[in-house]
Amino acid sequence: MKIEIIAEERQDISRLVRAVTWSGSRINVARKLEVDFTQDDRDPQCPAINFDNGYTVIATDENGNAFFEGNIYRYKRSRAESNVHFMCFDHLHVMKASKMTKEYKDALPEDITLEMCQQLGVIPGNIIATGIPVSFIANNKTGYQIIMMAYTEANKKNEKLYQPIMNGAKLDIVEKGTLIEDFVLDSRSNMINSEYEESIEKLINQVALVDEQGNIISYEKQDDSIEKYSMFQTVLKTDPNKDMKKEVEAIFKNNKVERSGYVTALGDYRAVSSYSIQVTDGLFNGQFWIKQDTHTFKEGQHEMKLELEFENEMNKEEVPQKKEEKKKSDKRKRKK
Repeated sequence: MKIEIIAEERQDISRLVRAVTWSGSRINVARKLEVDFTQDDRDPQCPAINFDNGYTVIATDENGNAFFEGNIYRYKRSRAESNVHFMCFDHLHVMKASKMTKEYKDALPEDITLEMCQQLGVIPGNIIATGIPVSFIANNKTGYQIIMMAYTEANKKNEKLYQPIMNGAKLDIVEKGTLIEDFVLDSRSNMINSEYEESIEKLINQVALVDEQGNIISYEKQDDSIEKYSMFQTVLKTDPNKDMKKEVEAIFKNNKVERSGYVTALGDYRAVSSYSIQVTDGLFNGQFWIKQDTHTFKEGQHEMKLELEFENEMNKEEVPQKKEEKKKSDKRKRKK
């Protein structure tokens, strides 16, 4: 692995590096690179490295492929330890930190993404095409939020899941949960440890639908869950302006058996959040989605810890309801 800092010239600090952590998650989106390297102005044999916040950092693998490009956002220097620690984010952080306002009418999500790249100085890569026109107002939203608002609207029509991810210096929009081909985590070969956790503390498996006076109209149940875990009920007031079937489905989806898995294994650069992997293990077997990954490089060893999800989830950014629509909805409620 090679670590370079770009100042007036490219500086290869690889031989000074003590440890590297490369991580990312579906939730935080922008990937992070943390580096510790030796720096001691009292030692004439230690080269002086020019670094500062805002400088570009590039990390390449053993085959010369850049797996990270970003900028330094924080650093700390310790003279006693002869160490510099800096933290970088890739260029998706720019998308998450920069806001704008704009109205879109019948615009394609892929075109909106290209526009965001142009305005925020991010190089576009492979932007997945939807062919679905969307319309919404983005009021004081980040570039990332605007992109995800567009793809969330497309998801409502084609049910496909999308995720932005940096491929080196370029922004890709990929189909969320794509399986990494020819890669299996196997407890008999490349896996170091695995953990599995399950909780029913937030489980809801029965919904009592009630009218305005609190009278029970009907029940929605998950019979298999009730038989296995006992009944856990919540109450939902009916609303003629809402699709109650979808409201109930949302309750069951958000209040279910919580499952999580963690795998520690020999490192592989391909195993990052947004993709899925095949796992063969005594605790769980099959296809799982990487929610969060942490890759550590130290003393010539590459190890990774992955948090796995049991369902393919997308970071959705809902379009706010227009004021006119909200007023009409409120009027309907008052008439009734």
